[in-house]
Amino acid sequence: MTRSLVMVPRWAGSPDTDFQPWLAAKVRAPPPLFDDVRALAMPTPGAPTIDGWVSTLAAAVGAVPAPSTVFLGHSVGCQAVMRYLSALPPGHVVEGAVFVAGWFEVDKPWDTLRPWLDTPMDFERIRAALRRCVVVLSDADPFTSDHRRNTRLFEERLGAEVRLVPGGRHFNNPREPAVLAALQERFGPQGAFVEAGSR
Repeated sequence: MTRSLVMVPRWAGSPDTDFQPWLAAKVRAPPPLFDDVRALAMPTPGAPTIDGWVSTLAAAVGAVPAPSTVFLGHSVGCQAVMRYLSALPPGHVVEGAVFVAGWFEVDKPWDTLRPWLDTPMDFERIRAALRRCVVVLSDADPFTSDHRRNTRLFEERLGAEVRLVPGGRHFNNPREPAVLAALQERFGPQGAFVEAGSR
């Protein structure tokens, strides 16, 4: 079975920004963590729309992704992945997701961000679609200063495992070891073994 990693960037991001090139190289290095790694280029990255980003994700992955798919979203990319998952057919499950600097609330929202905040999501469906959900947050994110509330929302709404990175800000560095660790530990062979053994 082919294991795929699909990465969706942040606002104004691309496959070449932040940690994405480094992370893609790391998970492709022998022995590869994934057979297929795709970093998506999203439309109008400076003014993302829900329809534009979700439809692009669906076009890239399919209306029904392979069960062995893992998604990695960064900031608004997390929102796009969640909204895509909420539209999956009932009962369809993927291997999981890593949400980096994800949010449901933003301290000082701007106009083009408002639809992402104001358009409801089906959290029960998203939660049911994910075998595993790991969220990597910072205690110093300039866009979501209340990391305790953000942590609680991800735990309550998605049953997520939240990892807090001291001083991580918005995870815009060329290398983000905490993101790689989340993938390796929760979606590598050892992570799968631990998950199976813990149930």
